Amino acid sequence: MKIYQCIATLTTSLFLLACSPANDAKAPSIKPVAGFTSTSDHTVHPTLHEHSQEFEKRVYPLAKGVYIAVGYGLANSIMIEGDDGIVIVDVMESLENAQAVMKEFRKITSKPVKALIYTHNHADHILGGRGFVPVGEVDIYAHESTNYYIDRIINQIRPIISSRSMRMFGNLLPKGEEGLVNLGVGPQLDAGQGGGTPTLLRPNKTYSETLDIEIAGIKIQLIHAPGETNDQTMVWLPEQKVLMPGDTIYKAFPNLYTIRGTLYRDVMDWVRSLDKMRALNPQFIAPGHTKPIVGQQKIQDILTHYRDAIQYVHDQTLYGMNKGLTPDQLVETVKLPTHLKDHPYLQELYGTVEWGVRGIFSGYLGWFNGDTASLSTVTIKERAQNLVKLAGGIDAFKLQVTNAMNEKKYKWASELVTHLLVITPDDVSLKSIKAAALRKLGFNSISPNGRNFYLTQALELEGRAVMEKEEVTEASVALAKTFPVKNFISAMPTLLVPERSQGMFTTMSWHFPDVNKSYTLEVRSGVAEFREGLDAHADIKLEVNKDDWIEIILGQKSFPLALATGTVSLNDGIKALPKLSQFFGMFDLPNQ
Repeated sequence: MKIYQCIATLTTSLFLLACSPANDAKAPSIKPVAGFTSTSDHTVHPTLHEHSQEFEKRVYPLAKGVYIAVGYGLANSIMIEGDDGIVIVDVMESLENAQAVMKEFRKITSKPVKALIYTHNHADHILGGRGFVPVGEVDIYAHESTNYYIDRIINQIRPIISSRSMRMFGNLLPKGEEGLVNLGVGPQLDAGQGGGTPTLLRPNKTYSETLDIEIAGIKIQLIHAPGETNDQTMVWLPEQKVLMPGDTIYKAFPNLYTIRGTLYRDVMDWVRSLDKMRALNPQFIAPGHTKPIVGQQKIQDILTHYRDAIQYVHDQTLYGMNKGLTPDQLVETVKLPTHLKDHPYLQELYGTVEWGVRGIFSGYLGWFNGDTASLSTVTIKERAQNLVKLAGGIDAFKLQVTNAMNEKKYKWASELVTHLLVITPDDVSLKSIKAAALRKLGFNSISPNGRNFYLTQALELEGRAVMEKEEVTEASVALAKTFPVKNFISAMPTLLVPERSQGMFTTMSWHFPDVNKSYTLEVRSGVAEFREGLDAHADIKLEVNKDDWIEIILGQKSFPLALATGTVSLNDGIKALPKLSQFFGMFDLPNQ
């Protein structure tokens, strides 16, 4: 691979456009399977179907001057009208969705946008900024940690988070009875669906615990309220008694742990934030997802049940942990009591109790379940071979799979066939059986997160859906330029291939004069050490402005031309190209 091609693909796997969701894939074309028919008469859980009513596209007027747009994207957006302007709370996940919401808001008022407020860093709340502020700048309020979490969009595990997010949000699924129904907290994610344009406007007004402000005559209080995210902000209008809590509450059991992958969410912080909400005694709640809630008594009931459910799962998980129960045992014992389980705001239409229990166990104790037998286990392949032998051979094992399917024990069937696929990973018939089992599990799942994961992996097993990278666009390049260039370089050590770098000891330094930043990667036979600063003795020294480098690595500028014109300079000029090519050749770069 030529060096400029190497550089152009360097961060393809690192540059992803969303915080929690993934939007780095094209809208898929689902390949039909000959003779494929529905595997169930029951393709959508009735409760999930009914839940779609929560996302009827509509702008709801609440208290005087407060309007909430529901159903235009995964998240809601809220307009607060003041004397001579408006404030927008959360700006959707794309330019297109934001423009659609703004069009509706403009039917209500033509007053200019005075400020934006972000409740937290998730992409569905922050990437539609230019839809509300097409040109120029306004004050943008958020918690002091929000920019930090935005910067983490580009990090060392974005590739796996991205692929898991695409499965969870159903980006590869067709819409309909056998595919995407809704996402539990919204109709769909306008990313990877064929056209969502990200436009990030950075917060420039931040606070720590609370902040009282007045904009366009509107008295607003910002309150730090961690829960689903550590940077969560509640927006409180004391005069109207309207509370905008972001994702602290929505009409579904909360995602105490998300199956796309996340750091531990401190669920007791979540409880304490709900207690802050209760103390305010709001008359109206405009949540980040699902319909608004009206009425003080109703709100108090919902908030109390919601926080009690979270604390119950937390406390009972710890109770069982202290008794020595493993995660598998805990999910059998920790069940919500009837008064919580039956509450309309606690249906498992997004998160589930089981995932919360497992997340809490791991958050407190890590991976070890307490059973010494799990400290060091046989290999996956050895386990599969032993199980086949125990069953009396592979034919007897396959018979058990067939029996499990016939008895509608789909969880057991999928587990059994997974062992067989370890032994014969290319067996199309086994993949078909596992896909059928997963599809049945998806059709019977009340949680869209679980449903979408099941159905997507079924399609992948059948070869009917493939994750494809989205072409780099002008919008994606502009978004990339808003991130620290450090992120692109600091993530490289996880792409180093030990075999390619065996016996290699070499150092490369980057200097970005426009931002006065320098970074170094030192490769030492299988390990790449990242550090800040310029290494005076580096084998390769490259100098380039930040935006020019981002355009180069995203393939928007020619590296040879940049070198020839002086946009990029190397310590040894063109003589350094072989060293540079060898350096990048040690890393697992896409399309290499």
